[in-house]
Amino acid sequence: MPKNSETITTKECHDCGQSGKLFIKWVCPEWCSINHGVLLCDECCSVHLSLGRHISQIKSFKRSYWPPNQLNLIHELSSNGANLVWEYGLLDPQNKVPRKKPSAKDALPIKADFIRTKYQQMAYINRLKDETNGTFEDLHLQLHSIARTDNVVTCLRFLSQGADPNFKNPETGTSSVHVAASRGQQNQIELLCIFGGDPAAVDSSGMSPEEHARINGYFDL
Repeated sequence: MPKNSETITTKECHDCGQSGKLFIKWVCPEWCSINHGVLLCDECCSVHLSLGRHISQIKSFKRSYWPPNQLNLIHELSSNGANLVWEYGLLDPQNKVPRKKPSAKDALPIKADFIRTKYQQMAYINRLKDETNGTFEDLHLQLHSIARTDNVVTCLRFLSQGADPNFKNPETGTSSVHVAASRGQQNQIELLCIFGGDPAAVDSSGMSPEEHARINGYFDL
């Protein structure tokens, strides 16, 4: 059980609204998809597990070991609207995908259909309108810019749209992980690495993200 788990304040499953369980000082669902930043009840978790780890990376608040940095990231994501990244289209009247979200009382097949549509097909994310090379390069550069801030939900949105955490800025040779490390943004580093960011990559000067952190006074990353 994570020591600072009382910081998790979400009380319901993000996929069906099932009320959470009491774990010591806090109430929330037992499960979490760490690459989506959402909390899950037992039934919805079973569907996520069936999708495979390449789609949803599941951890238990009750049974798994949680490094403090990872728990802090999940707290920030789940408390600041990460679920809206994956359900953006539910609020868009022009989205032609069925928009009915299941309730806790719905049968498992109904929940499963919604979860597969939401995460496997990613049918509700705010997709780029013009998927040209230039547009994607702009998206990669936007990821660079947001990585220097503490706005992990916007970072998650860019990653969901296809931003590459290992894309290197043509001018500096740095990746988003380098940028986050140079600004001491631990949550951003955690999120970028979950999406495949390389913490050992070197920039055009041969410097790693860890070295960028140290020269800027961040010795505990």
